[in-house]
Amino acid sequence: APPANVESPQATRSLRESMGGSPYTSGWGLVFFISVAAAVALSCLSCKGDGTGKGGHGPDREFRAFQRTYLAVYYLAMLADWLQGPYVYALYDSYGFSSHDIAVLFVGGFGSSMVFGTFAGAAADRIGRKTCGLLYAVLYILSCMTKHYKDYSMLMLGRVLGGVATSLLFSTFESWLLCEHNAR
Repeated sequence: APPANVESPQATRSLRESMGGSPYTSGWGLVFFISVAAAVALSCLSCKGDGTGKGGHGPDREFRAFQRTYLAVYYLAMLADWLQGPYVYALYDSYGFSSHDIAVLFVGGFGSSMVFGTFAGAAADRIGRKTCGLLYAVLYILSCMTKHYKDYSMLMLGRVLGGVATSLLFSTFESWLLCEHNAR
């Protein structure tokens, strides 16, 4: 008999089925895409206006162009972060790790985000927002590359890198927008 802390494949499969199956068959994928479309539509509506910038009413055309560029880049970065989320647990499960080991991997990622998130804004001020934005991309790519290995320590490294990248995502891009807005 397997040890008590190791779930059987049948138990894992029945858990997935009780949660509604895959995102493609349960309808949650449709909800996700409708939510993304609504967010994009609302963002586009918020960027509308006369673009004159006269009388302190709204930003000028140059800033609106920057705002659209910012939103496009930010949404792509967020999409990259969100798309992998639902599948990471299933990936680790397919590698044969126990629920406890998978939980420790997730805590490693969230913990690194918590620790580095405290310093991410200061890092952006010190080394530059563009550099931190590029660092986000590099760290996120490395984090995704580690998922191709079944080695636990490599996966933990990937989770830590992903946590640092997430901290940069949720601080660097916003500080870039605010700094650019204040400069205009």
